[in-house]
Amino acid sequence: MNTPEISEYPPIYDRLIRERGDVPTETRKVAEQTQAQARQALDWSAVRRSHPDRFSAFG
Repeated sequence: MNTPEISEYPPIYDRLIRERGDVPTETRKVAEQTQAQARQALDWSAVRRSHPDRFSAFG
């Protein structure tokens, strides 16, 4: 999804950004960082590759 340019927002939004910062953009960045960290924390592919001869009760 593309983020609209600031000029596409109503004038009050420009003033709020100057006063408070661009909270939606900052929030989006933090959410993306959190997703990347969660994806990395839950990635077990390196563990599977490092133990190719592991015991399997089913095979």
